Amino acid sequence: MPVSVEFSTIPEMFTNVVRKFESDPRPVLMYKANGKYHSISYPELKRRVDRFTCGLSSLGIQRGDRVAIISENRPEWVISDLAIVTLGAVDVPLYPTLTAKQNEFIFKDAGVKCIIVSNQFQLNKVMRTMPELKDVQRVILMNDKGAPKDSAISFATVMELGSKLQETNPQCLQSLSGTVHPEDLLTIIYTSGTTGNPKGVMLTHGNLASNVISAAKVIQIKPGDRFLSFLPLSHSFERMAGYYAAMACGATIAYAESIETVRENMLEVQPTIIPTVPRLFERIHSRILKQVDGGSSFKRKLFYWAIEIGKDYAYVRKQRPVGLELKIKHAIADKLVFSKLRARTGGKVRFFVSGGAALAQEFGEFFEAVGLKIIEGYGLTETSPVLTVNLLNDYKFGSVGKVLPGIKLKIAEDGEILARG
Repeated sequence: MPVSVEFSTIPEMFTNVVRKFESDPRPVLMYKANGKYHSISYPELKRRVDRFTCGLSSLGIQRGDRVAIISENRPEWVISDLAIVTLGAVDVPLYPTLTAKQNEFIFKDAGVKCIIVSNQFQLNKVMRTMPELKDVQRVILMNDKGAPKDSAISFATVMELGSKLQETNPQCLQSLSGTVHPEDLLTIIYTSGTTGNPKGVMLTHGNLASNVISAAKVIQIKPGDRFLSFLPLSHSFERMAGYYAAMACGATIAYAESIETVRENMLEVQPTIIPTVPRLFERIHSRILKQVDGGSSFKRKLFYWAIEIGKDYAYVRKQRPVGLELKIKHAIADKLVFSKLRARTGGKVRFFVSGGAALAQEFGEFFEAVGLKIIEGYGLTETSPVLTVNLLNDYKFGSVGKVLPGIKLKIAEDGEILARG
């Protein structure tokens, strides 16, 4: 399905999607706090982004400035990102797992002017390098508790500054609109590379917008779909597929508490689409087999019989109409085994999107047999990032699928993959 709105920049996408779904009761974001999930509506997210945009403007952030984000996945990450790019500034997302020294190199290399961090631990890493950071003028702390006044300003304070600017200058946001163009730099994403220091990949609004639009044409995201987000938003795959594309199609994005709680969060959120990496399937597969092999002889035989039936059913269905005997066996296997396994994912998953590394064929076939479809794709940060992807109705395990619309791909004589788009 195509995206729900037309756009050529990320701020335009956000504005248009809020306008379209502003009266829709479904949330755009969900996050867990105090033991339960909370929701943020489209209009509420817009209000928060507007306030933070004006707050950053009050602090002197303007077009072209580099602003770093060091945070786990949470609503404040999205608010920060949308506010930064609305100003025409450039965000520089960093993995929360990086060391202070690694952060310092990126801050200097990108010419970062402001740093937004999630918590005291991240703030401490930044403060250790501050004497070396001549360009950094502000540090903003998302968690308000425990922020030393001489080292950081709280996220809430920036929001208050934004509210005051909106009161004194109601036209402040209007004056910013229309200043961002497709060819403008959106983000600098640092990749580890194979040698030396990390390399900054410079991506424009047009780069990301075109990839979102192309991906949405072939990946069937529907308004009302619910994503579970746990891959780092600082990674280009999650940012495009699990954030921008999800939002542009009118889906809900729910944040897992951490990679370690994905199993529990799937049950709570009941997602329909999960962007992930092969490592998740390896962990789930290993856990299932361990439980099965620890069970009774009858349960082991039933499980492995069901898996073989599921694989036969999936293979035959792609070739020809399924015969009555196989249909009956598959229905029994589904009721006794597969339905229970699918329930562990929340029971509503339509498909997984796998990227970041090659998916072993055995895992694709195993989960297909169970009734959990995995759509594998391929790309790299420099290509915003997706180049190819399998389709729900046309996929092949061991393959990364077909080229996205609007992208030209060929193989050079030496085997190098050449892409244009």
